[in-house]
Amino acid sequence: MDMRKIDYLLIGQGTAGSLLAWQLMQKGCRVLVVDDGRPSSSRVAAGICNPVTGRKLTRTWLADELFPYLHDFYRNLERELDTSFFHPVPLYRPYQSIEEQNFFIAQTANPLLQDYVRLSASDRAYASLIHNELGGLETLQAAWVDLPVMLDALRGRFREAGALAEDSFSWDDVIREEDSVTWKDIRARKIISCEGAYARFGPYFGWLPWAVVKGEILSVDWPGQSLPGIVNQSIWIQPHKDGTFRVGSTYEWDDLDWEPTEKGRTYLEGKLTKLTKLPFEIQCHVAGIRPATQGRRPFAGLHPEYTPIGIFNGLGSKGTSLAPFLSRQLADFLTEGKELHPDANIERFHSLYFSSLKS
Repeated sequence: MDMRKIDYLLIGQGTAGSLLAWQLMQKGCRVLVVDDGRPSSSRVAAGICNPVTGRKLTRTWLADELFPYLHDFYRNLERELDTSFFHPVPLYRPYQSIEEQNFFIAQTANPLLQDYVRLSASDRAYASLIHNELGGLETLQAAWVDLPVMLDALRGRFREAGALAEDSFSWDDVIREEDSVTWKDIRARKIISCEGAYARFGPYFGWLPWAVVKGEILSVDWPGQSLPGIVNQSIWIQPHKDGTFRVGSTYEWDDLDWEPTEKGRTYLEGKLTKLTKLPFEIQCHVAGIRPATQGRRPFAGLHPEYTPIGIFNGLGSKGTSLAPFLSRQLADFLTEGKELHPDANIERFHSLYFSSLKS
């Protein structure tokens, strides 16, 4: 049997696998993405990029590197793919109390946040739909990515380039060699798991400290209504397309399946009713499993024992923000030997792997 020789075999065409494949292809690498179309958290996720999170307005990890890069990256990718999926918008946080208002206003003077937050001059633009009697704060450099549109466009490009195998995948079919792997009639220098939450069940990376979490999202309709940005107050409201809005999200560490639940719907519906002024109609209710990690830092790098096998995963709820910058880092690591960020490199967990061999 004739073997097709490539550089990198990537398993999964979610956000992580797609952007890593794109970065490697831009470097001239021979890439094949294997994806069988099974459920993916990337195709459910809202795709929100938010540089400041939490009640204490905490700057996102690596925000100063991530956000300038992602804005340039997604705009350039839109041009390359001749489609539109990147939507820079402010993220509006209505104050829930006088105490929160005072705290948030004080934080606008924090030099670490000055590039990311401002007192909103757009309170009236939100007032017809939501309760914001005390006003609100805006987060700058925020955005959302229409992930299904982006992933479909990339899938088409991979298909045209002969870089996509729409095929089922099993690690049982992978043959390890000293400096390569073989899968069916493909021989690759390296194979990279970009399988999202499924990766924790595979034979090579189950020892990593996963903390996967289920999330549910509603699509709702407010005829004739609009918002200039994303609203965030314990839940978020995201202006979507065709006059619809998305609302999320829940966090559930048990019952980890892909099915939406009445519990999730009730929670989101109750929060939305309190936040908004007008009745709404639920159009759709979906669920996904985020590939989150303990410590909330991603997994990137090579297996501690079988170095032709690697992983790019664990991006969690911040995947749309993390994937552009970290996919470039991993591509540079694989092709040029450049260092990965130590907080992302799975070398930090190698001791867990070797401990697991003893148990």
